[in-house]
Amino acid sequence: MGSGSTPPVLKLFITDTLGNPFVEEDWLPQVMQPVAKSRRDANAIKKGQPITVVIGNPPYKEKAKGRGGWIEQGSAGFQPPMARWEAPPSWGVGAHGKHLKNLYVYFWRWATWKVFGSGQHAATGLPDTDEEGIICYITVAGFLNGPGFQKMRADLRESCSDIWVIDCSPEGHQPEVATRIFQGVQQPVCIVIAARQRGNDDKRPARLRYRALPEGRREQKFEALAALSLDDAGWVEGADGWRDSFLPEATGAWAEFHELKSIFVYNGSGVQPGRTWPIAPDKTTLEQRWQRLIREPNDVEKERLFHPHLRAGLPGDRHIRKQLAAGLQNQAQSLTPIINEKNDIVPPIRYSFRTFDRQWIVPDARLISQPNPGMWAAHSSSQIYLTALERASPSSGPALSIAGNIPDYDHYKGSFGGRVYPLWRDAAATQSNIRPTVLAALSETYGIEVVPEDVLASIAALLAHPAYTARFQRDLVQPGLRLPLTADATLFAEAAALGREVIWLHAYGERFADPAAGRPKTPPRLPPEQAPRIPAGGAIPMAPAPLPEEMAYDPATRRLTIGDGFVDNVMPEIFAYEVSGKPVLRQWFSYRRRDRTRPVIGDRRPPSPLDAIQPESWLPEYTTDLMNMLHVLGRLVLLEDRQAALLQKVLDGMLIPVERLGGSADDGDDSSPA
Repeated sequence: MGSGSTPPVLKLFITDTLGNPFVEEDWLPQVMQPVAKSRRDANAIKKGQPITVVIGNPPYKEKAKGRGGWIEQGSAGFQPPMARWEAPPSWGVGAHGKHLKNLYVYFWRWATWKVFGSGQHAATGLPDTDEEGIICYITVAGFLNGPGFQKMRADLRESCSDIWVIDCSPEGHQPEVATRIFQGVQQPVCIVIAARQRGNDDKRPARLRYRALPEGRREQKFEALAALSLDDAGWVEGADGWRDSFLPEATGAWAEFHELKSIFVYNGSGVQPGRTWPIAPDKTTLEQRWQRLIREPNDVEKERLFHPHLRAGLPGDRHIRKQLAAGLQNQAQSLTPIINEKNDIVPPIRYSFRTFDRQWIVPDARLISQPNPGMWAAHSSSQIYLTALERASPSSGPALSIAGNIPDYDHYKGSFGGRVYPLWRDAAATQSNIRPTVLAALSETYGIEVVPEDVLASIAALLAHPAYTARFQRDLVQPGLRLPLTADATLFAEAAALGREVIWLHAYGERFADPAAGRPKTPPRLPPEQAPRIPAGGAIPMAPAPLPEEMAYDPATRRLTIGDGFVDNVMPEIFAYEVSGKPVLRQWFSYRRRDRTRPVIGDRRPPSPLDAIQPESWLPEYTTDLMNMLHVLGRLVLLEDRQAALLQKVLDGMLIPVERLGGSADDGDDSSPA
């Protein structure tokens, strides 16, 4: 700037970015007219002046339906800009589309509308000629690979010439605070630069490049950010399909494995109760909570006890006046609105709450926000469920888990949701959820009839152990498990036999029982010399002693201590057993200790007072469940070397190519596996 020249005037405005740019704010009172003028000036820029660069850190808020302003709702003569990112029904996005209802997504849509245009100039209605620009946002990373964001990704690939993605959270979900770019954000965070050059060919998807910052403290990440450039050697090519994730393409042997979801006809979410009080480690607690609820005479307090979800300040999906047309199939039916209910509780049933942690749930559709009725309709004593992450990748332990009871939405690790892959699509166990083309191709390859149970068992043998997760950690930067399928009939039979034992263990002896093969229909047990035991005087004190508060482990003595009681001969590997960073034993104990309070995430209201109803003392069934889990974990630890060796043999041999099985997966709508 030369001497004496006038500095440029900065145009700073108070405005609602997502607001309608075609509305004049004359209605504001006189005292607010400076704000009104600021908004009018901002709207003039938003609707008429080309903008070529948008940089920001948009707010993150899930379940933000109704908070997207004009971007979400549109106005007279203008279709909501968000409509452009809604996937057509033929894409099968289903319930995943709800994830678009997030504040940061609304800001992304505003930026793309303003910088890249909408095909028609907002002010004149003439073809949009603003062809170049850049958006650089740092946001949570769910849109990089979530199935609900397919249309968003396709539109960005069409609108842009180049996209750069920087993964700022290689540690995954809920990393250590010291590693977070934003210390208060538990979700993975990314920086995305989306650029459009003049004359962009919208028939060719944008070139996508990806890199991850180094794992470690946030200061190291800031140093790495300061040093990188857009043309250095640290970038890897990303997937180039219109709807593909914004992550690296699968390469090498990993690309030749079968996507887990491609083996199944259907996969869906687990049960999402929406409130915590209908779940407990014991039935008596649920009965006490129920009685407290229905005996409450004050309707306002009864609603507070029930703990409805709120939508714009009003009760949402479930509330005490809710009238349902039907309950859950194969369960006792009670359809009276809770406000009028006087009857006993619907009998609680076993529930696969977390991996290896079986609790109890009240199977009452009035209490469960998203029960996924089809899952209940297809449940039986023959049903088996695989559960795995979807939007994230496992970091340690088995890559998937198995359940015999209906699983929770967060069953796999207690956070971040996931997908459920049932074995059967009906309660009679006559309709396989393994795709018919898969069964036919495997039968032809091996020269024998392949049954659905053996396919599921082979998956469990190869994926449900730590060696798989550790071996493919780099490949799993792109979420989504893949299965190496052997072309050797003998290896497949070995995998099926080993996997049946894995499933029997995960299901506590209630699935794939075969006494002749050493799998009785009873809780599994370790050999006596390796079995945990409670010695004389070591029992965990029960009433009148209060519930214990602490769990500890001494590897030198192999003693697990709970309060004033203890269990001896517990292998160190059992205490260290974890599922994607979640220590199984500590997580199990956290639901049975005296203080069971947890950080409030999402719904910021305090939990229902019903949650505070719990046993005063340790229950005998807690000890039974603990011992059963120690035996199961111990036997799984002893199987890990066999599973790792089998995986290596499969990888060393000939594999069935992806194209051999054909077909594609149905992500479903979470309503029915049938």
